[in-house]
Amino acid sequence: MVGPSRAAKPHRRRLPIGTDGGRLIAGLLLVIVILFGQQVYGMVTAYHRLDPSLQGVTGPSNVVVVLDFKPERFHNERISEYGIFAGRDGALNRIRLRMVTPEQLHALADIAWIARIEPMK
Repeated sequence: MVGPSRAAKPHRRRLPIGTDGGRLIAGLLLVIVILFGQQVYGMVTAYHRLDPSLQGVTGPSNVVVVLDFKPERFHNERISEYGIFAGRDGALNRIRLRMVTPEQLHALADIAWIARIEPMK
């Protein structure tokens, strides 16, 4: 009499790192997310911040950068690096920029704390 056949369980490999190694890897991942998470998020979501009429521009554009908060000096200075600052567009959180090249426009859209970029009217 032959005993019941047992199905062979697949052997799961484990990395020989132990609990200390696992904590080290988790800590490194956390540091990477803290250092680069905002930049990666900005790059992934940049398409949604840029107005459709600005997606295929080939020359310099005049735009309005819209923020979801009241900007401080840091934000104004950072945004001004991408074009010529031309004042506010009705509200403090709407910043006008002139002569923004297509490369600068896409780099500006990569900034995660910018809500959207619209063409200046």
